[in-house]
Amino acid sequence: MKLKTLAAGAAATAAVIVSSPAFAAGPPYTVSVGGSSAAASHSVTAASTGAVMFSIRNNAGTIINSNCTSVSGTGTVTSGTGVNPVASISTTTWVGCAIPGGAKTITQNGTWNITGTGTNATTGNETIAGQVDGIDASVHTTANPNVCRYTVTGRASASFNEATQQLVIDETGYTGNLTISNVVGCLGRLQNGNAASFATTLNVTSPDGAINLS
Repeated sequence: MKLKTLAAGAAATAAVIVSSPAFAAGPPYTVSVGGSSAAASHSVTAASTGAVMFSIRNNAGTIINSNCTSVSGTGTVTSGTGVNPVASISTTTWVGCAIPGGAKTITQNGTWNITGTGTNATTGNETIAGQVDGIDASVHTTANPNVCRYTVTGRASASFNEATQQLVIDETGYTGNLTISNVVGCLGRLQNGNAASFATTLNVTSPDGAINLS
């Protein structure tokens, strides 16, 4: 998806929405897929390259790592003029994830949106700033959900590199844009309201061709 630094509200984990600071969306874009900017919806897939970093800072200031080996997802990108959000994530599959208490299962709630926040793009190979909005996901220990479970909600800073067709999610620094709630168990190491960090790079592909914003 050639999306100049994107951002979007939403979701491969959506269902419990925690309030987060307001943000300003970028201008509407002309989005083309495979060279065509005709109004249409195009299917896309995304797959992580390298590890998926997810960690939580608890009330004591301790960093609790809860990384995954990989994540993949499906969604759509909207071509046309005056577009923003530019894409959405409808499903995600998480592999090799751990949590206090053992292996974990992550379930996306609802749809996550990718919204551009950068200034109007040109037609070149650029990186466009944005965010993933409306993130909502349920997390629990796989063997016994009552050992540890919680919900992650909020938004994550992101950018889209048109040259590589990669969506880079880089919500680090425990800003409070992503937080956890509905905490049960977790060996007492996690608390409601803890801030989370999330970072990964996703290769984005559409069968209709490369994605570009202008």
